[in-house]
Amino acid sequence: MKKTLWVFLGLIIFFSLGFFLEPGTAARPAAEDIPKPSAPLLPRITSVDQLVPFAKIVLQRDYIGQRLGWSIKGGERVLLMFTTSTHPLVREAFVKALHELNCPVDVVIREGGMSRWVRGTKDWADEAMRLKRERLSQDLNTIPTKTYPGWGRSGTPRPVRTGGMRITKEDLQQYDVIVGPAVGPRNQTGLAGGFWWAKTPEMLASAGTVYPGELLDFIDQKIWEVVRSAERVEVTGLQGTKFSFTWFPEWWELVEGTHPKIKTPGHLSTFNALRPGRSEHAVFAGHLMLHPRYGGIEGSDAKGVLTSQFGEWDPMWPPMSLHLDRGEIVDFEEGGIYADFWRQSLEVTADIQYPGHSRPGTAWMMEFSLGTNPKVIGAMRVEELKGLESRDPMILTWGDPRDRSGYIHSGFGARGASWWAETYKMPVNHYHQFFPFITYDVITRDGRKVRLIDKGHLLALDDPEVRALAAKFGDPDKLLSVDWIPEMTPEGKIIAPESHLIPYDEWVRNLPFRLDDPKLVYQIPEKLGKFYGEDRVTYYDPEEFLNFYKKIGQIPVKRVGTSQ
Repeated sequence: MKKTLWVFLGLIIFFSLGFFLEPGTAARPAAEDIPKPSAPLLPRITSVDQLVPFAKIVLQRDYIGQRLGWSIKGGERVLLMFTTSTHPLVREAFVKALHELNCPVDVVIREGGMSRWVRGTKDWADEAMRLKRERLSQDLNTIPTKTYPGWGRSGTPRPVRTGGMRITKEDLQQYDVIVGPAVGPRNQTGLAGGFWWAKTPEMLASAGTVYPGELLDFIDQKIWEVVRSAERVEVTGLQGTKFSFTWFPEWWELVEGTHPKIKTPGHLSTFNALRPGRSEHAVFAGHLMLHPRYGGIEGSDAKGVLTSQFGEWDPMWPPMSLHLDRGEIVDFEEGGIYADFWRQSLEVTADIQYPGHSRPGTAWMMEFSLGTNPKVIGAMRVEELKGLESRDPMILTWGDPRDRSGYIHSGFGARGASWWAETYKMPVNHYHQFFPFITYDVITRDGRKVRLIDKGHLLALDDPEVRALAAKFGDPDKLLSVDWIPEMTPEGKIIAPESHLIPYDEWVRNLPFRLDDPKLVYQIPEKLGKFYGEDRVTYYDPEEFLNFYKKIGQIPVKRVGTSQ
């Protein structure tokens, strides 16, 4: 009797202390585990001249991975393209920078946003699902005559597209360099990068925008040495994430394009895939894959829970949890209309055998990607900028800081089949979660356990060799400190940190490097030439992949168990 009573009292204490959470609630991290929030002081931008030095560095530097650049030497004919979502001062800064580089420039400003639908609302989601179901009711292997959203790419679909623009090959030949969003005969992505990374003046005028590329290369290298030796990975997060998976040798065959049954175009050469030997260096600089990308192998074994407050749409509270088994989503908790939309998207594609995937469906874990730049910023509460159009840092989504060191974004879907899906207007359901506070442990093939990230802090920033290289540019403590760290409340909710403006000249004096340091104009070093070189963007012939998958029976694409 006494033993039963003590057990009963113990259970009461256990539950009262909150050791068990109700389903769908966020984890309550211990106070000592919560990182201290931080936000950089922002410059008070009052003129375009304050932004020109940043624009000029970006225009002159070489492009590599997640770091845009256009290698402008001076005198090139430039087409500069923006959408109306980019602040006028940012647009003016790039024009003035090009003029200072003696470049003739034409400017095109396209309408941004959607006129009929507010993305992320229930009406929006219902219309997107209606169009998706409509397309899936038709023959999967016939190009539809009706225009459908660009479902073959990343992110949630847009039911209505406005401000479309087409530029002919002949028109493009008038220019040496194109700077801006997607252009080309079919508005192909990748021919020029957009300005999502600098849509406000404060995003352009930031240490993260012009951070030393040589230092970022070395940080990437340090991380990649560990990832390339990984056999097993264990991941946890302060909001309740806990999952693990195996790095099978087969994954590296896929990355290097030698897999006998999976072939993906790596539709942009920025992903650096499908070239033997390319995995010697980080695949996609500044966007390091901490889970294998694209095609889904039979042995995929990611299992556990990924919990995050941030996805493609507005922040969620309680956070959304994705339950994984065999590398695929098997259940959702919380998440509101985002989870509902995602769940329905998986259900309507569950019986479709996508090319390059060993099992049908679009629930595959496709990426768990790491940012490496400690100075990238995210949403902040700044009273002086509150409510100002294209200025208030609270307009930044929680996906915008994905390149910050230690910040993770996960992606699911069947994007490895995007070469097919873009042609046939088929959904691949590549949707995301974002994670500020992840811990990532690697068990290497020789039995070592190496921690890469500790509660969102990238440990490579503490490496003595990284610090020694940072000293070439300035004070290593300032260069390698993380400027933007979200605040986590005691109940486990993540919110934007608070900051304020200071005079521009004072802010420049406190940068961790000299703004006029010529080393900030990054040039791809010879040792990385074979990885990133001149082939900035390569488009692969879909016929090559159609023929490949015809031979193994995945083209024409079929619904499993039906004649379609």
